[in-house]
Amino acid sequence: MELNHLGITNKSAEQAIRFYQDFLGLEKTREILLAPELSEQLFSLSQEIKVLVFEKPGIKIEVFISDFQHANPNFTHFGMMLDNFSEVTEKAQRSHVDLIIGKHKDKTVYFLKDYSGNLIEIKQKS
Repeated sequence: MELNHLGITNKSAEQAIRFYQDFLGLEKTREILLAPELSEQLFSLSQEIKVLVFEKPGIKIEVFISDFQHANPNFTHFGMMLDNFSEVTEKAQRSHVDLIIGKHKDKTVYFLKDYSGNLIEIKQKS
């Protein structure tokens, strides 16, 4: 078994492009308009939904453009193994992307927060 893709929500297409394409370097490969009928059947929401697809080898993210708000606390996140961990954390600080660092005893955990509040756990690829 292998993971095919992740589906997340973002507040605007511009924010999604700015973060997933411009910041993380994924390629926007498709833009889809999900028909209201299909949206109702799959997500119980009878409206047209724009979906942007971003990809790089080994990762595919479908970003649903909607003003949906996650409940608090929001534990939903996904993780990425990075070849260039320190470069991405430095870029986050320069680009005003939230870098969240959690420390407990000898463990440190790093998260990025995209412009819509989605959490992405990041680790250095070994």
